[in-house]
Amino acid sequence: MAQIDPSSILPLVEIPSARAPACSPTGDAVAFIDDRSGMPQLWIIEDGEARQLTDHPEPVNSFAWSPIGTQILFTADCGGDERWQLYLLQPETGAIRALTADPMTVHMWGAFSPDGQQIAFTANDRQKDQLDLRVMELATGAVQAVAEAAGHQEVLSFAPDGASLLVRRTLGAASDQKLELVEIATGRRSPVLDADRRVKFAAARMLKAGGGLALCDFEGDRMALWGFDQHGASTGCVFRAEGCDLDAFAREPDQDSAVVTINEDGFCRLARVNLTTGESRPLAVPLDGVVTGLTVPAGGNVALCAVAGAANPSAIWELPLSGDTAVKRHGAEPLPGEVEAELSAFNSFDGLRVPFFLYRPKGEAPPSGWPAVFIIHGGPEMQWRPEWRADVQWLVRQGIMVVAPNVRGSTGYGRRYHGLDDREKRLNSLVDLTALRAYLVADGTVDGARTCVFGRSYGGYMVMAALAETPDLWRCGVNFYGIGNFATHLLATGPWARQIRVAEYGDPATDAEMLARISPVNRIDRVRAPLLMVHADRDPRVPPCESEIINSLMFGLGRRCDFLRISHEGHGFKRIDNIRRVFGTLAEFIAQEL
Repeated sequence: MAQIDPSSILPLVEIPSARAPACSPTGDAVAFIDDRSGMPQLWIIEDGEARQLTDHPEPVNSFAWSPIGTQILFTADCGGDERWQLYLLQPETGAIRALTADPMTVHMWGAFSPDGQQIAFTANDRQKDQLDLRVMELATGAVQAVAEAAGHQEVLSFAPDGASLLVRRTLGAASDQKLELVEIATGRRSPVLDADRRVKFAAARMLKAGGGLALCDFEGDRMALWGFDQHGASTGCVFRAEGCDLDAFAREPDQDSAVVTINEDGFCRLARVNLTTGESRPLAVPLDGVVTGLTVPAGGNVALCAVAGAANPSAIWELPLSGDTAVKRHGAEPLPGEVEAELSAFNSFDGLRVPFFLYRPKGEAPPSGWPAVFIIHGGPEMQWRPEWRADVQWLVRQGIMVVAPNVRGSTGYGRRYHGLDDREKRLNSLVDLTALRAYLVADGTVDGARTCVFGRSYGGYMVMAALAETPDLWRCGVNFYGIGNFATHLLATGPWARQIRVAEYGDPATDAEMLARISPVNRIDRVRAPLLMVHADRDPRVPPCESEIINSLMFGLGRRCDFLRISHEGHGFKRIDNIRRVFGTLAEFIAQEL
């Protein structure tokens, strides 16, 4: 192997990305989020030129155009604490008006009313573990409470007449949800696509002609596009992709057709669907990867989206619905010679087929196989997908293979697969990781003496579980803001989302013994491998105490643990100086230990 160069990671992490494009209602401008200024901010393309719209002191999280087209609402928090505040921007002048100003309250953005005079959102100002419905008159700032408390809920849209809200309520885990129409004047709730089983609603929108569309697993194992009438009753499945989940949909302006994204083993493909007949035809994607932020602007001639691939940073694209060649509107160029993701799968310990991605270094493999970093995705209700990762491309350039599995519990493979790691089955996903490592070592692909395990958030938990449960298998570990102790995690995590995490992991009141068994902190004496941990001080999802206690215990045991604390960031890193520091430290650690 050539000498590892830690400094060479910095140019890769500095490559900007663009995401979440949205066309103005008048069709003459496209707004999007770009981080080339050093952290995510709002940008706009007008007359073919891109310019920065905001220079907010905090990263911009999300935004929406007003239906009247002269205003943009955007959200931002303080230091990544996810207590979102709402702001109204005048694109022409740059003037910004703060609509909320309570730094201890989460304001979950929802939607504009059809006439642009009101907004709807949810907030936990009344009780920190409840997100209540709110409607604000933009002219006066007056806020109306809508309906009685109902736990964790989000506004998806207004009804076309502006009198009701389409609301998604999460009852337990993120895969157990209800869809409702809520009358603003009375608070009366009416079920939409009501079922006597657990349903996940990924998205839903109303149609001008009445009723609407929802992306959900209303019947069966997979996410499909379903219709409902003005009373909320099912009108049947509009479109499904056999053996695949749908990721998203965007209605065309005439609302007779829609463009859908299909998740095919992590890769995205697109289809244009007739909403009356269900007939579809494929729509070309400009590169192998993942499509996000899909919309069809007024005019209905193109789909607007962000596209990212393993070797392509996220950029803004226009995809002509006619099938003509796609046009990139804004974004970094693909890097020549970068490595694409290879999709593969193996049979795990119980015969379950588990998919994984390989990022293979160029050139001839060493006789003993490649040194390898196994990266476990977060969530756990997530999926590793072939998107741009600067750290992955840096590792491969250094002659290190990257292995990224979608162990049981991952999304994208249906409800049954997603539920295979719930509660007492938690460690079965770790056995998948161990079995995959053995599989790749046995066939000579990976050098068994030089394997590292790396993960962020829930992936960081998997790192600690791997080092504690199978300590002799790993040369080193890298844990970014991972869970160490489920009891303290569930006590200190943001209360507005605690019920979702309790439903996924277990209830400390009734499942204390099980949670203690799967918490790595209780087996930390078994960890032998050098460990790098990184955690930010304002993380609302996995509080920094999770890493602090692991670091203290490793120090007490005399084991190597490098701990990097980051200030004024949350669950991840948004500021370029912090990103340079975090990934520069990662590169130094890998150079020393692998």
